[in-house]
Parts: sequence; structure tokens; C-alpha cells
Amino acid sequence: YHKAGIPVEDAELTHTGPGTPMGELLRKFWQPVCLAEELTELPKAIRIMGEDLVAFRDRSGRVGVLHRHCSHRGTSLEYGIVSERGIRCCYHGWLFDVDGRILETPGEPPESRLKDSFVHGAYPAEEHHGLIFAYMGPPEEKPELPVYDTYLTPSDNRLIPYSIWQPCNWLQIRENGMDS
Repeated sequence: YHKAGIPVEDAELTHTGPGTPMGELLRKFWQPVCLAEELTELPKAIRIMGEDLVAFRDRSGRVGVLHRHCSHRGTSLEYGIVSERGIRCCYHGWLFDVDGRILETPGEPPESRLKDSFVHGAYPAEEHHGLIFAYMGPPEEKPELPVYDTYLTPSDNRLIPYSIWQPCNWLQIRENGMDS
């Protein structure tokens, strides 16, 4: 009979989807989205701040973070084919560049301007110290990728990136990260 209630989640502080107060704030900073070593010949499905995305490294070495579902027919680009330039949808073969531009639309007539009429959702991505970072905020507010003092270690030391999945929101991991 004497039980304490579970505290109610503070959605304004913990929800990070598009259009939420905290989501819009966090999108103004570069976010680590995956380890660089995870980008092999296959794309990697990721979910960050309430968005389903796909990260990949094309065969020319450029890194891309795109909306996961093909803008043509909605197929998941996690099954896409990494190409020399961008990623090709496995369904109808549309080719998307790392910045979301549509490079090829197989099946369309040669004179078709469909590929020039819209852009697939994409976020700027950069690789740094074994991590892939994406900037998900307003393009006109994009800051430079920060260089923190921990990145500037002496040459006899080496940073080792790692990833641990935690089934909680961003605040819980920050708030409780130091608890024993």
C-alpha cells in the first residue's frame, strides 16, 4: 500500500525527435552517429534523435548519412549497394550521392528531369578519430566540427573509439554515467 510512484518523464527535456525543443537544440551540434570501422561494403542502419537513417562510405571514401527510405518507393537504403559515388537503391537502382542529390534514375527516359526536381534527405557527415559525425540542424547554422583538447593527445597515446548501446534517453546516460 505504501509505494512511491514512478516519476513522469519530462518529454520537453528527453524527447529529441524533429520539432521537439531538445531535438532542435541538439541538432545544432555535430552528433556522433557510428564508428568509422562499421562502414564497410554494406550500409549501416542507424537511429538517432528519432530519425531512421543510413550511414555508408562510398567506394571513393566519402561518408554519407541519408534518410533511410528511398525517396522513390520507400525501400530501405540499408539494403542499398555502395557505389563508387554514393549509394544505389536495391529496388529500382536510383543512385543517391552523399549530399542527397539524385545522380541516376534508371528506368526513366534519358530526357527525364525527374532526378533534378527534388533531393533525397541527407545530413552533412564527417569522419574524425574513428567516429562518424552528422550535423542535423539548420544548414545556415552549421558550425565547424569541433576539435576538443582530448583529440590533441601526445603522439605516444592513441584514442580508441567505442560504442555501447544503452536502452535509455540521452539525459539518463548523462545523469547516471558516474553512478557506481
